[in-house]
Parts: sequence; structure tokens; C-alpha cells
Amino acid sequence: MNNKTSPLEKVIKDLKREIKHLQKLVVKDELTGVLNRRGLAEEVGIFFDDIVYLRQHPQNRRSLNVDDISVLFIDVDDFKKINDKFGHDGGDAVLKFISLELQKKIRKIDIIGRWGGDEFVVALIGTDEESAYKKAEFIRKHLNSKKVSEKHRGLQVEVSIGVASFKNSKTKSIEELTNAADKAMYYAKLKGAKNCTIKYSEVANKPPRIPRNK
Repeated sequence: MNNKTSPLEKVIKDLKREIKHLQKLVVKDELTGVLNRRGLAEEVGIFFDDIVYLRQHPQNRRSLNVDDISVLFIDVDDFKKINDKFGHDGGDAVLKFISLELQKKIRKIDIIGRWGGDEFVVALIGTDEESAYKKAEFIRKHLNSKKVSEKHRGLQVEVSIGVASFKNSKTKSIEELTNAADKAMYYAKLKGAKNCTIKYSEVANKPPRIPRNK
């Protein structure tokens, strides 16, 4: 029996491998390895839709009792200055560092993604706004206390974080919830010298967007 792979079979196998790779790229951020914006919206959207449905139909509640979800919107402070001083290699090091540290500090059920540029989103499943705020503050202080890399001496990271929860924000979709956390992050940029955390409930009645310097 001839077990040798034919040229056609090899081509098909290579194509399947390439398709799998491309499918991963659709939902994964190539630089950091975490979910990209699309992948994040899809995965968190499943939990969000579940929570909304169970709120409307409590009789169908399963053993997993998840009735809230919170989003942390994380933005690197002065990212442009980092790129100017340490080059894009330094900027990439910061993004990789943040993604790795976030993965270490969240639970397996939680979801992390790179929203775009120097922005990350973390979805804390089953977590209310107050608990999410405490987690965000822990993450902010942790990132600021760590050395980014041995290669880039003197490079440290400060972030501003906006926190929003489904219950407190009264949002109707994962997009609205993320936008609420984004709005809180914008106000965090204005508070003091940045490097702080703001809850959406504190700024819900303020204008949605305001001029700011990153």
C-alpha cells in the first residue's frame, strides 16, 4: 500500500492550514494574540444577549447565574510620546506587555481584546460596576508598577480606564455598553494627570465626547 502523499493532497493540506490561519486572523489581533475588535464583539455579545434574555425570561434561568457584565475600556496614556521616544518597537512592546499582563490578571471566564491602536477592552462576566472598578484600579496600579522590558530602559506604562456595567448603564447592546465605558475613559483622561479610573455612573449625564489630549 502506497502511503506517500500526492502533490495534490499536499496542496490541499497546505490550503487548509492557510485557511485556518486566516480564520484566526479574522478574530485575533496579530501583534498581541488577543481578540481583535470583531472577535471581542462576537464573544462578549453572546454573554450580553444571554443576560438580556434571562432578565426578560427569568423562568428560563439555568444553573449559571450571570446577571451582570462590566466592561473596562483601557487606553494607554501618552502613547504618541512613547512612540516618539522609544520608536514603534517600543510602542509594540507596550501593547504586548499590556495584553500579557491583562491575561494574567483576569479569570478564565473573562474576555480581553485589543479594540484598536492603544486601546484594550476587558469584559468581566458576572461582575457589577463597583467590583469592576476595584479590578480596574488593581490593573492600573499593577501595569504602572511593572517594567515593560529589559530592552527599553525607563519605559513604564500609565493607563486611563473607563468602567461600565450592564445594570448601571441601562445599555441595550454590547456596543452601547462599550461606548459607555469609552465615555468614562475619556473623562478619566481629564482627571488629574490622567492615570486614573472613572465609573460610567459618575459621568452618565455629561456630554458624550469632549476635546482631550492623549
